[in-house]
Amino acid sequence: MQQSIHRFFIRSRSCLLVVMVCAMVFFLSATASAQPAVTTVDRERARAAGDEADNWLLHGRTYDEQRFSPLSQINTDNVAQLSLAWYFETGTRRGLEASPIVVDGRMYTSGPWGVVFALDAKTGEQLWFYDPKVDKSRGFYACCDTVNRGVAVWDDNVYVATLDGRLVAINALSGQLE
Repeated sequence: MQQSIHRFFIRSRSCLLVVMVCAMVFFLSATASAQPAVTTVDRERARAAGDEADNWLLHGRTYDEQRFSPLSQINTDNVAQLSLAWYFETGTRRGLEASPIVVDGRMYTSGPWGVVFALDAKTGEQLWFYDPKVDKSRGFYACCDTVNRGVAVWDDNVYVATLDGRLVAINALSGQLE
């Protein structure tokens, strides 16, 4: 019984990620370019994140964590017309619990162990992948699977905390360790 409940929650989290990505793609498709450029996120931009409807710069979208999108492209008249624009396979059956961060057409998200994916928000194309190479025996000490709660973008870097306790800075354009 407990195993089937655990499997249900893992599947539910994976489905939730797909739904979140679909909704974000619908919102962002009009503003994302074919080759999204990397622009920095600094203090001023983070504080004014609520003014950037086409981005999701912070975990809760706005500086005060409102998690509300002011976009109005989806409404009660057209919600039935939504369809899958693209999907992305993470290559794992482990839990996914990260809110994707979107900066100027690039989507950054994390997976188990603290791996990071950079995607073109319009097409779903993987731009780069970073694996912190966490010793898999560390999973024994994790309370709730090897999930990661997400990334942060600051200046020109993507930051992620790894399961083994490191804070890693990754170049947002190249995916290389800083």
